[in-house]
Amino acid sequence: MLHRQPSSHLPLPPELQESLPSPSLSATSSTLMASKLDKHAPPLRPTGAIRAILTMLAHSPFKTLSLLLPLLAYSAILFLPPASAGSKSRITVWPLPSSSSSGDGGTPVCLSPGFRILFDEHTAGSPLPHDLKAAVKRTEAALKDHRHAYLSPTAGREFFSRSKDNSTDDLATCEHVLTTLYLALDSDALGGGKEVPSILSSAVAPAESRPELEAYRLIVPLDGPASISAQSALGLFRGLTTFEQLWYSVPISHPSGHGGSGTSYTVLSRPDSLAASQQLPLGSSGSQGTRQDQHTPSTSAETERRVYAPFAPYEVDDKPCFGWRAVLLDTSRNFFSVPSIVKASRQSLRLINLTPRLWRVTDMLDTMAMVKLNVFHWHITDSNSWPLDLAAYPQLAGRGAYGPHQKYSEDEVGMVVRYAGERGIDVVLEIDTPGHTAIVAESHPDLIACYERTPFNTYAHQPPSGQLRFADPRVAEFVSGVFTASAGLSGSRYFSTGGDELNVACMMEDEPTKELLDRNGWTLDEALDDFTRKTHATLIGLGKTPLVWQEMVLDHGPMWSLSRDTIVDIWKDSRDARAVLDRGYKIVHAPADYFYLDCGQGGWIAKEGGGNSWCDPFKSWARMYSFNPYENVDEAQKELVMGGQASLWAEQTDETNFEAVMWPRAAAVAELFWTGSSGGRFPRSSVEALPRMHDIRYRMVESGVRAVPLQPHWCALRPGKWSYCTAQVKQMPAELSS
Repeated sequence: MLHRQPSSHLPLPPELQESLPSPSLSATSSTLMASKLDKHAPPLRPTGAIRAILTMLAHSPFKTLSLLLPLLAYSAILFLPPASAGSKSRITVWPLPSSSSSGDGGTPVCLSPGFRILFDEHTAGSPLPHDLKAAVKRTEAALKDHRHAYLSPTAGREFFSRSKDNSTDDLATCEHVLTTLYLALDSDALGGGKEVPSILSSAVAPAESRPELEAYRLIVPLDGPASISAQSALGLFRGLTTFEQLWYSVPISHPSGHGGSGTSYTVLSRPDSLAASQQLPLGSSGSQGTRQDQHTPSTSAETERRVYAPFAPYEVDDKPCFGWRAVLLDTSRNFFSVPSIVKASRQSLRLINLTPRLWRVTDMLDTMAMVKLNVFHWHITDSNSWPLDLAAYPQLAGRGAYGPHQKYSEDEVGMVVRYAGERGIDVVLEIDTPGHTAIVAESHPDLIACYERTPFNTYAHQPPSGQLRFADPRVAEFVSGVFTASAGLSGSRYFSTGGDELNVACMMEDEPTKELLDRNGWTLDEALDDFTRKTHATLIGLGKTPLVWQEMVLDHGPMWSLSRDTIVDIWKDSRDARAVLDRGYKIVHAPADYFYLDCGQGGWIAKEGGGNSWCDPFKSWARMYSFNPYENVDEAQKELVMGGQASLWAEQTDETNFEAVMWPRAAAVAELFWTGSSGGRFPRSSVEALPRMHDIRYRMVESGVRAVPLQPHWCALRPGKWSYCTAQVKQMPAELSS
C-alpha cells in the first residue's frame, strides 16, 4: 500500500542546480522520495551528487550551506517516519476524543461487505438491554449504506490511487479489511447474571457520574477484529458513535459491460445542495438538483462504493470532561412537532404509534446523539402558549395551546423521553414560574396578575405581560400540582422551575398581591422565597433536583428556599458565573454572550426600519468554541461547573428553520464540554477544529439535517491550518500548496 504522496516538491535553488550534476541529483531526489513512500525501497548510497556537494563545501562552505538548507529541511521531512499508533492522531471525529492515536493515511482499513458487530463471549452471555441491541442494528445499517466522502478535491481517492492524478480507475486494492467489531462490557457490569442497565437508565444517572458511564476504549487494528470496551451500555453506545464517524466512502465505478477503466467521476458534487426540500447525500446520482462538474461520466455506470477508515490503525481512550452537555429548545413561542425533535423514519414512528400529524419533533435528538450531547432542556411552556396537555389539568392546553393539533400529549412526551434516553440523552423539562406564565390566564384568570396589560415593556420583558400571583398560597398549591403532573413524564433527576425575568411593576400594581404582602408582612422577595420553598419541596419529594435561572440566586436577596443541590443556569452574561459560584451553587454555562443561538436574527418587536436583537451579534460556532468554562473560577470551584448549554429561543424560529439555526453551531458546545481543554489550556483553537467541523456538518446534511455551510465548498475541500481560507496565514508555504 502506498502512503499518500506529498502534493508538491520543494525546488532546488538555481545556483545549486547549476553546480551539481543534474542526472545524479535527480536520481538522489527520486531515491529520497522512494524511501519515504515505499518502506521496501533500497537504502540510500553515496552518489556523484553527494561527492559534488562535499567538494563545494571544501571550497565555499558558507555559500554552499545557504544553498543546501532548503534541501536539508525538506529531506528531514521526507525521512520522518510515518505516523503510527503512538504518534499524533489524525482522527477526524466530532467531538475530539480525550485521547487518541492513528496512522498517517498510508494504511487505510476497508470495511468488509459482510461486516458484523458482535458481543464478545462474556458479554453475549448476559441479558443485554434492548436499546443497546437496537443501537448495534442502527450502526450496522448506517455503515451498510454509508456514502460520506472524505473532504478533499479528489474525495478520498488519494488514499488508494496509484497514479499522480488520483484517477478513480486505478485504485489499489485494500490490503487491510475489517470484518468484525466486538463489543465488551467490563466484568463489573456483568456481575450476578442480572440484566445490564440500559442506555436510558445510565443517561438519567446523576450528572456527576456520567463521565465514567460514558467512557469507552476503541481499537481498530490493521488486521484482526476491532473492539469497543466500556463499563456500561451507554459507554458502548458512545464508542459506536465514534466508530461510525471513522468511515468514508469512495466510489468504484465500472462502465456497464466493461472492466474498470476509461471513466472519470464527479469530484465536486455538493452535499449541501437542495432540491424540492430534499437533502441529497454526498455523491448521490440521478437525483434532481445534484450539482456536478465537467467530470461527470458520460456513460452509464454501475457504481460500487468502498467504505474505508483512512487513518488506521486507531486507538481511542475517551470520556467526557463534563457530564452536562445540553441543548435548550423553546417550544412555546412557536410550536415544534414531535418528529422535528426526534428525527425518526416514518416507519419507526408508526411502530411506536406516533400519529402522522406529528411526523415532523424527530430531527434534533439523533443529531444531538451524533455529537454526544446528552441533555435536552425542554422549555415546553411560556407566556405565549401552553402546549403541554396534562391529564390532571386539561384546561391549560385546552385554552392555552395554539390549536388542537399543537399540543404534546403525555404519551408523546413519554415517547420523546424514551427516544432520547435510548440515544444517551436526558430530557429535562422546564415549567418556567412564576414569570413567563401569562397564558395561564386563559384557563385560570384569578391566578395571573397584569394579563396583557400595556405597554408590555412596563409589565413584562416581552409580550404578553402577565405572571403568577406568587404571594397567594392558592398559586403555590396550583403550581405544586402542575409540577407533580409534569415531573413524572421524564425519568430525569432534574426539573427546571425557571424563575427568570420577574417584573416588579406587574406585582406591585396588582391589588390582590399588595393586599397579601401587607397581610403577611412580606417584601416581594420574601413572598417569592415562600413560593419557591413550597414548590421546590414538591419536586424534592418526588426525587427531583431543581434547576433555576440565575436571577433566583442573584436578584432577590437571600433565597433560603434554594437547596445547595440546586443547579443554576447562567444566561445573562458569562461574567455572572463567578457570583453564583461564590454562593456555593452548581452551575451550567449558558450565557447569551456565547451560547444563544437566536442572537443576530434581528429584532422581532415591530418598528419602522426594524432593529437588532437584544443579544447581537450573531454567535458563530467559533465564538462558542472559544469559551473558557473555568474563566475566573477558583480551583476549588471547578467541581461546581456541571457543563454547558446552547439555547434556542424560538421567537423567530419554528420547525421550518430551526435545524439551520441550531446546526452545526450547537456541535461546538458538544466538543467544548466533551473534550475540555486543549493541552490543559483554554480556549480551544477553532482553526484547528475547522476541518473536523466541516466533516461533521456534511455528515449531518447527508443524514437529512439542514445544517448550514461554514465556508464555500471549495474551502471545505481544502481544510487545515494552512488552508487558503484561514485568516492567520498570509501566504501558504510552497511545499503545502497544491
